[in-house]
Amino acid sequence: MSNPISWNQALEAEHTPKEYSFRAADIPEGSYQATLDFKIWADKVTGISCYFTKADSGEKILLTVYRDRTTREYVLGDTDFRDSPIEALYNIEVKHNSKGNAKLVKATPV
Repeated sequence: MSNPISWNQALEAEHTPKEYSFRAADIPEGSYQATLDFKIWADKVTGISCYFTKADSGEKILLTVYRDRTTREYVLGDTDFRDSPIEALYNIEVKHNSKGNAKLVKATPV
């Protein structure tokens, strides 16, 4: 069963997606723990927008898991984001790509 929701469903559930930054300057590179608060189907790309709160600082960040063109899955490592647990702690790894955008490269539930 898939658990990403729509933007309107997120607002109805009293989530506040606008509080989460997608700017690379606000999302540090490295490995750290973060809680996956909720997930929304991305609007302009084929992906799942993941709304995380960093465990050490409480910073709210937005990272997208894109659908693999070959497998058509939303998977990073062993984690399938269509049905990965929300309100759960994850070990995540973030890198900045050649365009300077933050990219989620690894995410594993703790």
